[in-house]
Amino acid sequence: MKYAKVKTKDNKVFEGYLVNETSEFIIIKLKNGYNIGIRNDDILELNKEEIKSKYENKEYKKLENKNNKISILATGGTILSKIDYRTGGVHMLTKPEELIDLAPDLLDYVEIKNIEIPFSIASEDMLPDNWIEIGKILVRLLNDDVNGVTILHGTDTMHYTSSALSFIVKDLNKPVSITGSQRSSDRPSSDAFFNLLSSAIYDNSDIAEIAVVMHGSSSDNFSYAHRGTKVRKMHTERRDAFQSVNSLPLAKIFPYSKNIEIIDSNYRKRNNNNPYLDDKICKKVALIKVYPGSDPDIIKYYVDKNYKGIVIEGTGFGHVPTNPIDTKYSWIENIKYGIEKGTIFVMTSQTIFGRTNPFVYSNARLLYNLGVIYAEDMHPETAYVKLMYVLGHTENYDEAKKMFLTNIAGEISKKSYYELFNFNKD
Repeated sequence: MKYAKVKTKDNKVFEGYLVNETSEFIIIKLKNGYNIGIRNDDILELNKEEIKSKYENKEYKKLENKNNKISILATGGTILSKIDYRTGGVHMLTKPEELIDLAPDLLDYVEIKNIEIPFSIASEDMLPDNWIEIGKILVRLLNDDVNGVTILHGTDTMHYTSSALSFIVKDLNKPVSITGSQRSSDRPSSDAFFNLLSSAIYDNSDIAEIAVVMHGSSSDNFSYAHRGTKVRKMHTERRDAFQSVNSLPLAKIFPYSKNIEIIDSNYRKRNNNNPYLDDKICKKVALIKVYPGSDPDIIKYYVDKNYKGIVIEGTGFGHVPTNPIDTKYSWIENIKYGIEKGTIFVMTSQTIFGRTNPFVYSNARLLYNLGVIYAEDMHPETAYVKLMYVLGHTENYDEAKKMFLTNIAGEISKKSYYELFNFNKD
């Protein structure tokens, strides 16, 4: 690892860790986390110094920040990816020293007691078994002498994992942040360091909840901590892609001033519990979407494959086709078939925001009277994960319905507030 100090022909000085060097340019990572590329033709003076990584020096284990001690559990995603400038491809970081070198200045704020990398995968490759593996490690880390734990994760399915951990990790005693980045660590506009520092601040707060911590705006000014069961990725590439759904964020974090501002005062506080894992989940649950012309036989397909539960992304308040001109597109008979076979159905809304309600229109009443469970204001992904958790504990309809409609990890709001829809609007 090299540290570079560059003076350009226009008398500007840049210094930081050397990311890449070619015959045409060099790239260095500045202290603010951004990268800068400088053409060799513009360089007046270049000094390079070979240094050991803080990991190799074991500095990350120094007990200098006893009050700010965290552990990191890294699972992959863009935040653990780096461009190979020789090939132009992207590869995953798999070693602790690579992670420390990603954000060495993080150690100015926290002591990192442990770094665990059980696997390094893209989040679209994440499986329910991986949630269990993450949960096992997380419980062990939470029972250690640290203030909190940061989980590094790909952003695409981060909200599935945050929901799963919220249900399966019981008696949470400390903050757990889940973070990632929309842009890899060696890109000039990477959000990796900003999100890491924000997560470390959350980990040292009094909020003992699993939260997704990501940019709160497209600028580097603040982050939000979103409750794990009420958050969703809402944009493909914006740095502030994550939003709380039907809920306020837990907190607003200002990483450069190291401050945290509580937004939702109704949170679980740091405590002396001993966390444990409740890993009973049912993997035979499907999530399907209604759309004009959708074939209701998709239900029969899953029922005949012995799926125990089906979550439907319905339209509006929670509707499916019940009385189309061409009756073969009605979902009613197939839902009846599934219920007779013992499959449990849950209804959510593809609008994402708002609350399902079977009592506004008669078509939805038909579904409710058949036994379809309406998911209150849970968004579809949280409802999917929760049904997996519920059916891991019981397949009895009455017990499953009662458990599903019980607020376990802040996934159900008592009331719906119109203002929440506009909270994240610029």
